[in-house]
Amino acid sequence: MRRNKLFTTVVAALVAVGSLGALAGCGTANAKESDNGVKTVKFVLESQDPPYSYADKNGNPAGFDLTVLKAIDKKLDNYKFEYSVIDYQTALIGTKQGKYDALIGAFFETPARAKQYLLSKPYNYFFMNLIVPEDSKVESLKDLDGKTLDPIVPTDGRYVAIQNWLKRNPDVKIKVPTVTNQETFQDMFNAVHDGTYDAVYLSKAQYDGVADTLGYKLKVTDPVDAAGTVILYNRKNGDVQKAIDEQIDALIKDGTLGKISEKYFKQDNFQKARELGALKD
Repeated sequence: MRRNKLFTTVVAALVAVGSLGALAGCGTANAKESDNGVKTVKFVLESQDPPYSYADKNGNPAGFDLTVLKAIDKKLDNYKFEYSVIDYQTALIGTKQGKYDALIGAFFETPARAKQYLLSKPYNYFFMNLIVPEDSKVESLKDLDGKTLDPIVPTDGRYVAIQNWLKRNPDVKIKVPTVTNQETFQDMFNAVHDGTYDAVYLSKAQYDGVADTLGYKLKVTDPVDAAGTVILYNRKNGDVQKAIDEQIDALIKDGTLGKISEKYFKQDNFQKARELGALKD
């Protein structure tokens, strides 16, 4: 099961040699300015990642990410956004090579992505839970003091997120082993069920996706942490990045993005991120 928010697959873009050659001839990304001074920004959205972004039954973009972009576009008189939806890998390659100006799709900020793209400020938050044995008393990350999480690949967005949490909570000591190849979700849960590790740091939705196939039950805590999700820009679009970052800040402060998140996720993601210490005003 692919999860682009968690398992960083940017390097996979390098294997599509034919696609790279085709995209190289598409020119460089730099929002194009019309005669009236309005710059067109070409956004690409992932086609199969509801409710974040997806193609509707008519093939048109839909979802939370699109609604956020439209709210930002309304605030920017000097920019006009255009949208298209394509698959994950093509979107990554196209944005990096210059066919598109920016890609949105609930991406975590990681060092690898920061080297290949410009990254926006967080425009949303993705929430992490702990998956533990049914009889475990663990309810929060602080309850894991002195205990060990299931291993995480260092390029995985979860690794960045848990390290950020540990920096914010230096008195809590959680062991976070690393591996070179990430296990499947089922392997992760098996390792907690058999007592090899104390918890899996993952989302409830990802546990729910395989729970019926496990043959046993685990406990899922309430959300224990939040990681910001960011827009990926072609590196030549610093002006667009700056203009949109200003509007992200403004739309968080006036509550617009919180209301949009309530529509799609049944909660104000920004307020929840504040409660978990991931967002500081």
